[in-house]
Amino acid sequence: MEDQRRRFITCDYEVSSFNVDFLGRAHLSALMNYLQDAARRHAVRERFSVFELAEKGLTWVVSRYHVLIDRYPRMGEKIVVRTWASGKHGYYALRDFVISDAGGKRIVEATSSWMIIELESRRPVRVENLFPDELILQERALKDDFPTLPIVERLDHKTTFRVMFEDLDYNRHVNNVVYSRWAVEGMPREVLFAGRPREVEINYRSEVFYGDEIEVISQNPESPGGFWIQQIYSLASGKEVSRVRSRWQQYGPEDE
Repeated sequence: MEDQRRRFITCDYEVSSFNVDFLGRAHLSALMNYLQDAARRHAVRERFSVFELAEKGLTWVVSRYHVLIDRYPRMGEKIVVRTWASGKHGYYALRDFVISDAGGKRIVEATSSWMIIELESRRPVRVENLFPDELILQERALKDDFPTLPIVERLDHKTTFRVMFEDLDYNRHVNNVVYSRWAVEGMPREVLFAGRPREVEINYRSEVFYGDEIEVISQNPESPGGFWIQQIYSLASGKEVSRVRSRWQQYGPEDE
């Protein structure tokens, strides 16, 4: 039973006032922060966190996220995040998440793919022998083989940002949650004030550092309810740093 409990962790949170939008619902970036913190707490508990890896000259970096949101929790609402390591294949370790409300109903499901890289060379290393098989729970919140995300073929909108000091994480590059914020902030104003993302897929392709100027280019959906396609570039290096595909839904009666 103890080994079974090691395979997952549950973490309680309350949605704070500084994590909600103008309608009192959690921002996408707030949900991503809850996922990240739960993953950190599990890794620290089982001693495969960035701190233990750093002693070996290694660190974690995220490769993909796929998040499906049924409902955004309100300010003051209590939620529970459950997360577990769901697989490891070659250079990739999988981690899945479920966010439930106080009544136990699932409101968010997510899956993610991570890599371990050498701090000095920034090269990936195989994950098979870096944490034990008994920590793997063969269960997926979302089934996703993480195919290549599409590129922007028609430029419909463009926004630029500069990386701030508060965007940096323990590894001194931009925290993965910031990419989701750029994707949202890169949307046209009329979209932001009409609805919110219900499904988001993010492919992290390159690190970004303090002071870099970032450009987000977007392509409108081909039909109502379709997917927005975005690419994020570092203007300093010219590198593509992320691809995003998202599906948005208009605000409903529950937001009033």
